[in-house]
Amino acid sequence: MRAAVTTAVARFVPEKRQRVRGAQLVGLAIAAIVPAIIWCVLIDAVAMWISGPLSLQTILITGIAIALFLAVICAPLILRYRD
Repeated sequence: MRAAVTTAVARFVPEKRQRVRGAQLVGLAIAAIVPAIIWCVLIDAVAMWISGPLSLQTILITGIAIALFLAVICAPLILRYRD
């Protein structure tokens, strides 16, 4: 009986890991992209207040750099394996 239960449980473990990994990747994307968008809006607002609007290219490059930095910093924390 124990072998049958162990085999049944072992079948669903990879499926659970795939769901967990997908959720972790979504969490990493949210943790990197949302703050980058907020910072870009804030930087653009301050630039408009001080002198004038920044170009779209400048805002996009800044947002991508912030998102990549946050993804590199957050990836080891969010994607670590929890058994």
